Amino acid sequence: MRCRGWIVALLVSAGIARAATAQRPPDTLSRRGLLPAEPGSELTVTLVTFGQGEQVFERFGHNALLFHDASTGTDTAYHWGLFNFSEPRFIARFLSGDTRYSMAPMDGGNLIASERASGREVTLQRLNLTAPQRLALRDFVRWNAREENKYYRYDYFRDNCSTRLRDALDHAVDGAISRATDTVLTTFTYRRESVRLTDGDAPVQVGIDIALGRPADVPLTQWQSFFIPMRLRDGLRRIRVPQHDGSVLPMVDSEWRLPSVAGMQPVVERPVSPRLTPALALVGLLGAGLVVSLRLLMLRRRIAAWALALFGSVWSLGCGVLGVVLLLAWFATQHVFWASNEHVLLLTPISLLLVPLVPMSLLRSRAERAARMVAALVMMMALLGVVLAVIPGGQESRAIVALFAPVHLALAWALSLPRATTQLL
Repeated sequence: MRCRGWIVALLVSAGIARAATAQRPPDTLSRRGLLPAEPGSELTVTLVTFGQGEQVFERFGHNALLFHDASTGTDTAYHWGLFNFSEPRFIARFLSGDTRYSMAPMDGGNLIASERASGREVTLQRLNLTAPQRLALRDFVRWNAREENKYYRYDYFRDNCSTRLRDALDHAVDGAISRATDTVLTTFTYRRESVRLTDGDAPVQVGIDIALGRPADVPLTQWQSFFIPMRLRDGLRRIRVPQHDGSVLPMVDSEWRLPSVAGMQPVVERPVSPRLTPALALVGLLGAGLVVSLRLLMLRRRIAAWALALFGSVWSLGCGVLGVVLLLAWFATQHVFWASNEHVLLLTPISLLLVPLVPMSLLRSRAERAARMVAALVMMMALLGVVLAVIPGGQESRAIVALFAPVHLALAWALSLPRATTQLL
């Protein structure tokens, strides 16, 4: 957890305490001590949502359940999705899909102050829960925080910090959240949400788009979209829950926002997923244009042959290695959303054969037929990827096709032309 100023923490804690006192007053007789207070009436439950941060793992937001206990004056925040980079085999476990994350409590004021100090906006939503619901929810998170219960296998889409909180809250209100949202279909997909939230970090954005397979393109229900903390925050504003007296009230009683600390520029959340296809198509066409230009220059400048050989080998090496990674992710890991990935048609291990064949063909006039045949096979696989990309209802792969297919086609064309290089070298 980042360093934070105790003054900020004190101010935030005081604000939470004031908000708690603003809740509907308890029964008059209970306040006068004529009747015992209902268990749980001393608790106030607040959903705390942290906006996007600068780090990659902060781009998807975060959230916590904050419990204010009026009897003790304490503010305790319970949050999920915690991890430790220094844990043994953390990277290996993450890559294989066998992740080990946890949940834990901490001082609510300190958590909020820490996230604000890092430049994240904070939204607090006081929840309309009955006293028994508040007590049951608090008892559950306490149980969940025990050493024997706090660890779980993390899934970035289906079992993360926000879905764990969503499920705990839904259980407390007897399924009111799921009943209202699990049949409401949205235009969101796991891919579009991931691309949207990583906007501004092009390498990560494109890498995520390449890694995700067909399962990431199924339209989400509103319930599923709550894997994003900000979606859960927005969705709860429309949820209504029954109270102990039979009335129905909005899930969110009141809401307020704490801006980031002065001087810190928060990450502005993009409202819709950007279209990557035009930009990546431009990059792909520039790469193809480079291949064509170098191939035409080869008859006059021998340096062009060396440049094309270098580009072709590096390109083929990159595509081949990525192809191996995609196949391993599909068949050798537990990552559900890395499977059934049509991008293996654009990024195929077959390209590794071109790493030596391209310079052999262009510089020494050796293995020309082999280079031509392998390049043609890579090109045909890319064309199959193009066909699948334009068929409705399949994997959303047009952006990646637009990036890789033009270069594959240009390289196959360049290697298909007869070439006698000995006279130039």
